[in-house]
Amino acid sequence: MVFYEEQTGLRKDFNFSGFPVPVEMQRWMAQLLASRCGPRGGSKRTRTAQAYFDILKHFAAVLAKAEPVPSRPGELTAAHFQAFRKRYEEVPTVLRPYVLALRRMMQPREELTADARRELLRTRLPTGAPDGRMFAYSDSEWQQIMTALRHDVRTCRDRIHEGLRLLAAFRSGGLEVGSQEESLGRLLDLFARTGDLPRRQGPSGKRYHTREVLRLGGARGISRMLCLTGNEATAFALLICALTAENFGTVKMWPAAHTRPDGGFGAPGIALIEESKPRRGPEHEHMVIALEDLPPSLREVLEAENADSKLFRSPLRLYELLLELTQVARQLSGESAAFLSCSPSSRTRKVEWNPNLHSRNWGLSHGFSPSKDTESDKPAVDVRRIRQTALELQRRPVAHTARTLRDHYLRRSSTVQAQGRALVGEALREQIAKARAAAEVPVFTPAFLERAAADPTAAAAEAGLEAEVLKRMLTGEQDAVVTACTDHRDGPHSPPGQPCTASFLVCLNCKNARALPHHLPPQVAVHDRLLALRPNIDPNVWRVRYETTVHQLQDIIDHYTPAEQADARESLLPSQERLVGDLIAGRLDLR
Repeated sequence: MVFYEEQTGLRKDFNFSGFPVPVEMQRWMAQLLASRCGPRGGSKRTRTAQAYFDILKHFAAVLAKAEPVPSRPGELTAAHFQAFRKRYEEVPTVLRPYVLALRRMMQPREELTADARRELLRTRLPTGAPDGRMFAYSDSEWQQIMTALRHDVRTCRDRIHEGLRLLAAFRSGGLEVGSQEESLGRLLDLFARTGDLPRRQGPSGKRYHTREVLRLGGARGISRMLCLTGNEATAFALLICALTAENFGTVKMWPAAHTRPDGGFGAPGIALIEESKPRRGPEHEHMVIALEDLPPSLREVLEAENADSKLFRSPLRLYELLLELTQVARQLSGESAAFLSCSPSSRTRKVEWNPNLHSRNWGLSHGFSPSKDTESDKPAVDVRRIRQTALELQRRPVAHTARTLRDHYLRRSSTVQAQGRALVGEALREQIAKARAAAEVPVFTPAFLERAAADPTAAAAEAGLEAEVLKRMLTGEQDAVVTACTDHRDGPHSPPGQPCTASFLVCLNCKNARALPHHLPPQVAVHDRLLALRPNIDPNVWRVRYETTVHQLQDIIDHYTPAEQADARESLLPSQERLVGDLIAGRLDLR
């Protein structure tokens, strides 16, 4: 297996052929390491990959002493993990991380048996988020981090713009000679040309900055008027990650060189940047990313707001601002990186132009402490959580396929899972409501029957029926055990014009069914008989055959008062009771 470190691109070969286990087990262990240290894994450093490799090697040594030696993952048993734990149980500081590492690599795998998985997960682990899961920031946590990042970008932008203005004024001769601004402008000009400031010889022979330099802010204060600090460059990188959902390790290696498809004419719309992802391997590590400006429609909406609204929503504008603020640093250092910070020394002539960024240092300097012992309402700054949050907000693939976004990033998100469950639940409830409304049998109430007796024509029009059909239904001529049928030759289960051959229980699903008060006794009887069948037959059979019918009958029965339902049970005629028995026994169905 070949591993490429993300930051440096250094190559490391891991050879599993020397493991004292069969070839199939060697291949499986290589897959375990690839799942943790590959492009989708969370381990990006060679040191971490080496640690996982060593733990797998120790585990293979334990398996080699087993009788018999497992030849494939499915043959691993609880005894193998017990032997591994027993080997290191006298050194708890080693046992816990070793078992934790095996758990991280093996827990997602489906090859393990239930007993082996149970034994692997038995060891208590440090509290925290479940292994293999990445939680996005909450809205309040995300707002805290974004507010701090935007504050840093605003602060360094205003400071360096003021320094560049003062430098331009000095070079054009627009500053009063002898003034403090003129002295500061002269020092800025010297620093912009040489990268250093005036020095004097000390008693010990060392060269120190002059008193004028110290009076006007010192080397750090003056240099920061033209260059970013390390934390400010990190803030730019983190904010770009939040806008683009790119990896922090990839973004901080971006070059300043880029391509404008429009040739640089007109308003900036898009910039193409070549980035590198060494962990993908030599054939796939290079790719081009497009940084886009806001669409015209959104720019028009934001015109009424301040200029920062467009800056902090546009990856392209933020990248161009970064290049503008690091231009002096690139000229002095000769570096081509987009992210450069200045770290001058007050005792030596050495000036460090640092292209390295550290998200942890930025978080600590702003009170985002990762320690759980610290009383703080600010979350820890984790570049993986920043990307996870950005992907959940954007819901579009970034440097990966739509399938990877769906199956890897969104699938592991508790927020997306909760939203998915709510969405599916809402859709199911909506469909159930539609199905019940479509299958609901219209019930003719006693009040409707009184109106029909007084004015049959008006009542028929109210019910959407012909007067003659309504008359036959009222007299019971069109009864179908538990309902009345408006037209048995126009059913959905037989060709048009042919008599319906469906079971009388299916009438409850038919558009022609109508329920009248004199149907209540057989309806109650069928409902009660079906419920009585439930404990005596297979639950799945009852659910498929009768559950929907019971719900439909209950909907009709609920139109009546409890007293009316009780009277219906008492008034069931012997002929109706025999009819109900024949219906449930299937004797009324065509054979």
